Order: sequence, then C-alpha cells, then structure tokens
Amino acid sequence: MTNADAPPTPDLPEDPPAIQDEPESRLGGIPLYVWVLAAVLLAIPVGWAWGEGAAGLEILPRLILRALAALAAPLVVLAILSAIVTNEIRGRTGALMMAFYLLNTLVAMVIGLTLANLLQPGLGASLRDSASSQTVAPKSVTDLVVDLVPRSVGEPFTQNHLAQLVVLTLALGIGLVKIRDDKRAAGDPSFRVVVDLLGIGFELLMKVLLWVVALSPLAVFGIVASKVGQNEAMDYLRSLVWLMGAVALGLALQVCWYLLQMLVVAGMSPWRFLSGALNVMANTFSTASTAATIPFTLRSLARLGVSRRSSQMTACIGTNFNNDGTALYQAMAVLFIAQTMGLDLSLGDQVMIMLTTLIASVGAGGIPSGSFVTMPLIFAAVHMPVDRIPILLTVDWLLDRLRTTSNVLGDMTVAVLLDRVSPEEKPDVPEWEKEAV
Repeated sequence: MTNADAPPTPDLPEDPPAIQDEPESRLGGIPLYVWVLAAVLLAIPVGWAWGEGAAGLEILPRLILRALAALAAPLVVLAILSAIVTNEIRGRTGALMMAFYLLNTLVAMVIGLTLANLLQPGLGASLRDSASSQTVAPKSVTDLVVDLVPRSVGEPFTQNHLAQLVVLTLALGIGLVKIRDDKRAAGDPSFRVVVDLLGIGFELLMKVLLWVVALSPLAVFGIVASKVGQNEAMDYLRSLVWLMGAVALGLALQVCWYLLQMLVVAGMSPWRFLSGALNVMANTFSTASTAATIPFTLRSLARLGVSRRSSQMTACIGTNFNNDGTALYQAMAVLFIAQTMGLDLSLGDQVMIMLTTLIASVGAGGIPSGSFVTMPLIFAAVHMPVDRIPILLTVDWLLDRLRTTSNVLGDMTVAVLLDRVSPEEKPDVPEWEKEAV
C-alpha cells in the first residue's frame, strides 16, 4: 500500500504533554537512577571500611530479589491475558504484524547470544563460589515436552516455571477469547467485567511492584558494598563495563537490522526513518517507558506518512508483544551471569534460553524494569541460581533506556513495513468495546 492510498491521519498535537514517572519511582522527587548512582558511591567507602563484614549486606539484594520473583509469575500471566483479551489481532494484517515481531525478536536474541559467546563479558570475573563451577545438566526432548504440562494449576506459580506459565496462560487466554467472541455475537456487553478485572488486577500488582523497584537502590548498595569488602570490586566493575559495551553493540546491530528492513522491504531511506524517530528516541531514553512514549511514536509515524491503522496497531500492541531490545539484553545477561559463575551452558541450554526469553519479553511488556523482573523465570528454565542477578541492578538503569529505545524503534519499523505490504482492513468492533478501550 502506498502513502497515497493510506487514509488521512488525524492532526496530532505539536507538543505532547510531558511524561511524568510514577511517583513511586521518584522518591523525594528524585529519579530512581539518581538514587542508584548515589547507592554505588556510598557503598564503595562502606565496603572498603567494613571489609569482609560487608558480606552480610548481601541480604538486601536477596530480599528484594525474592520479592520480585514472587511478583513475576502473576504479573506475566496478567500481562499476557490482558494483551490477548483487549487486543484484536486478526486477518492478514495481524498475522503479518506478529510474523514481523517474531522475526525481529529472534534476530535480536541471535545477535545477543552470538556476542555473548564471542566477547564473553563475564569471563574472568571473580563472582563464583565452590558450588558454581559446574555444567548445567541438559534435559532430553521428551523431558522438555513433558515438563511443559504442570502437575497442578499452582505448580507454575510456586516453581516460577515460565514454560508452564505460558501453556496455562495461553489455554486461559484462548478460552477467554472464545467467550468474548460468543458474548459479542450475542450483543452481550457483560464481558467488559472480565476486561476490567484483568486490568485492575494487573494495575494492583504493578503498584506493589513499583514499591519493590523503589527499593532497588538498597539492593545496589548491598551488592556493591559486599563486593568491595571482599576485594572483588575491580573484577566486578570490569565485567559490568564489558557487559554494557556488548549490550550497546548488540542493540546497535539490531537497529542496523531495522534500517536494512526499511531500505530493502519498505523502500524508505534509513536516514529519513532515523530523522523521523529522533524525538521518539529522545523521549524513550529519558522515560525508559515504551507506553509513555506512545503519543510521540504516533506523531512521528504520521510524519513519516504511515497510516493511522498501522500506527495505532503497532504502537499499542507492540508495547505488549514486541520487546526486541529486552530479549537481546536478557539473553546476554543470562550468559553473562553464567560466565561469571563458571557455568557451562550447552547449545541446548542456549536454545532454551531463546525460547524462554522470547516468552519473558512478551510478559515483560508494560512492566517497569520488566526485563529484571522476569529474569528469575529465565534462570529457572536452565536451572541456574538467581543469587547473582542483583549485580545487574548497578547498570540496569542505563541499559533499560537503551533497550527501550530499541523496542520503540522496532515498533516503528513494523508499522512502516505493514503499511507497505498489507492492504487496509476494517475490523468490526462493537461500540461497547470501543468505549472500553
């Protein structure tokens, strides 16, 4: 479809309202990343003065990690159910959109795992213990298939088993969509109650999550002070710098993949695409939120000549289903932690990481620090201990902004691609669902 064939886009405001962070993430009116940096600066002299005794401060990140792990499973389930029930993904356009999302996410994970294996940013860090240097026992294909089916409804939640969670959630989601369609055909608007309950439940857990995330500077303080006290600070810092560089390189390569799609598939100049996305990138880097940047994304897509249908579909649905930067980072982070602990992950383990990361990146949509929240679920899939995950908190605030920018550029890329390869569709949505949106 050419730009001339696209329906006119409505006038969008020249100056969208300023996006404010959630109050819970601005303790005392100060952004969370400032508290994280202050925690690092304070932890260095405390760890140096306390010495080996600072090891006891590791209880802080352990407690916060346990709280995040407890919230991860229900958050992922509600996020996926809400995305399935509240969005219409049908027809050729919907299938193409999901195909582009899947392709881009797979490319992102391949880039991440390849760089992590080549650069090995965690190699040489003294973050292992006597029980860490071991090879993770692989599972057979039969074991993996059988393990997808939980023994009980509660098992995926108690074990934080991501694959089982997704199987259970998809079954529930398909059932809810069938009920929704039956209600719609009968003209019965009562299904709005289900939509509202899912939304309220997700909002409730998000509120609690924000309280936990607000305590993350304490976790950073504890992990940094303990490493300084145990004379592991230099190895710790060097490995994190390598990780940051590797992730930044991976995200840059992912953006190059987007630009290649622009040039080859959409026939759009990469320079024009980047110029049109500059304002979006500035806002995603400042807010670290895909959802908060939607007004800027829609305006930029309109200026690029993208139809309203493609813009709204990808900008809104992509927040839940398209998180390429998150997937790339999570895949690299798991291998990074494995390298610091001396764990040898086989090719099969890395394939499992790709599958669980793909699922976790979907579940992380719309969740603050979602990649960190769902990380324990990915670790559980390859039977890795999670007690070293808090070291990522010291740099997560910066990497979060980089991967969120990649996520939004991915949404914009798919919007342009859809406009070029998919004809206009007019889905029949009843008035009561329009009012609910």
